[in-house]
Order: sequence, then structure tokens, then C-alpha cells
Amino acid sequence: MYVQYAVAIIPVAIYFILIGVLRLRTCPMVTSGWRDTLTLGIASAGLVAVGPMQLFTPPQAVERWHSWVWLALLCLYVLGLTLILLSGKPRLIAYGLDHIQFRDVLLQSAKLVDDQSHWSADVLSMPLSGMQLALAGTGSSRVQQATHVGMLQNLDHWMKLEQEFVRTGGKTTCPRSIAGWPLLIVGSGLLLSSIIPLIRDPAAALAQLQYFLDK
Repeated sequence: MYVQYAVAIIPVAIYFILIGVLRLRTCPMVTSGWRDTLTLGIASAGLVAVGPMQLFTPPQAVERWHSWVWLALLCLYVLGLTLILLSGKPRLIAYGLDHIQFRDVLLQSAKLVDDQSHWSADVLSMPLSGMQLALAGTGSSRVQQATHVGMLQNLDHWMKLEQEFVRTGGKTTCPRSIAGWPLLIVGSGLLLSSIIPLIRDPAAALAQLQYFLDK
């Protein structure tokens, strides 16, 4: 069923295109860990729908509630994703910056929150705010992240650090990454392969979608 394929692939394809475009820019993409995880969770929603959701949906619930059961499954997925977001360690991520640029941007941002901020090896200490951030590997020289160490005691200071990090990082320039082209090409190919069958026979696609929801 190409409708199932479209449900699973379209969010992933859009995610690939988005990341590809961001990697081709000369302006880095700086964000927080929860936004990055949320974006990935949205991109994975289609795969989860045609996989675990469809596989483990109780037949009795489908027989009684029909397509309305998907509303409950969607709420369950949102709750699970929210739990992951709340349980994860606070992070700051930058796409496009190298190691040195990332350290400089993070230190500049931290000094706007705590003027005593300083680097100790790969750990950024903010003594007045009671925060410490450690650099964490990502497997890419152009994707950097720092993770908060220990218990977060002051949420206001962390939120301010996030805002300053995004603002300061947005003013920085970086070279375009050739890694963006494969992501853009693959994402565009997946998106076209998902949409074209739907456009060719919309009536059949609608019937398949109804069957998928009531299955």
C-alpha cells in the first residue's frame, strides 16, 4: 500500500530536506536539545504509525472505535515524546560550527548570563549560575553539542543561556557543508516517490487511507 509508504516516508523526507538546507547555509543552525529531539520525534511519527502503532493496536479497540483509535494512539505518542523531552539532559547544539567556533560562541553566551564563566578543558563552568556544560561528541566535525552536567538548579538561567546562545550563534558565519547535498537529494527523492503515486490516483489513495485507519 503506497499510502502507508507515504505516511512513513514523507515526514522523514521533509526532515532530510530541512537538515540538508541548513547544512548548505553559511549561517549555522543553533538550537537547544529539546527542540532538536522534538524535530526528530515529529520526523519519526510516520514510521512509528505504520510500525509499532499498527502492529500493537488491540483489534477490539479498532472494532469498537474504528479510526478514532488513532487519536488515542497519537496522544500516547505525544505523551511518550514529552516524557523523553523532560527526562533528557539539557543540551545546546550547533549545526555548521567547528569545535573552536562552538566554544567561542558558547563562552560569549555564557558570559552574558554569568560574567565569571570560563572553560576548564572541555567543561564550561558558570559558578554564579551554578551550571556546568561539558562538550559531547557527535561524530561530525561540523555538528557540536554541549550537555549540562548534574542537576539543573536554576531554570531561568538555563533559558537565558539558550536565548543568548541562539542569538549569538545566529550572528556567526560558517562554510557550507557538502554533506547537505546528499541529504537534500535523498530527501527530495523520497518525497517525490511518496507523493507521485498519491497524485496519480487520489481516489485509490483515499480508499487506502480509510482502510489503513480502520484496519
